Amino acid sequence: MRISKQSSHSAAQQKREIQGLLREIKIKEQGGKCFLYKKRGCGGEVGKEVMQFDHLVSRGNSASFADPRLGVLLCRPCHGGWKQWHKPDYDRLVKSILPKEIVELWERVEADKKPYRMDWKLEIVYLKSKLKGLST
Repeated sequence: MRISKQSSHSAAQQKREIQGLLREIKIKEQGGKCFLYKKRGCGGEVGKEVMQFDHLVSRGNSASFADPRLGVLLCRPCHGGWKQWHKPDYDRLVKSILPKEIVELWERVEADKKPYRMDWKLEIVYLKSKLKGLST
């Protein structure tokens, strides 16, 4: 197993925190199950599989990195296996499940190639607030 060194740069640390918050938000929203659980019968649920937040738009797109609407919770077999080798099929399947307004947002964000400067601290405050609202 290869272990990569994590950056200690503050933006990298903030992005790791954002990734964790996004995962926790989706665990609450999706009831701890993989987004593709019913469609693929993958068995992906918290406690049985490693669950990961999958960014629907490339993580290189700063404008959407911290947007919980633009991601789903996937189990490791769906995220690191099936999606990796079947990306067009994955995108079609996910788009067929998501609400129309989220699919439209996904497509608009993918088409937008402008660079954006993000305030990661502010994004963290928002995500913590959203998570707290889901917990009550």
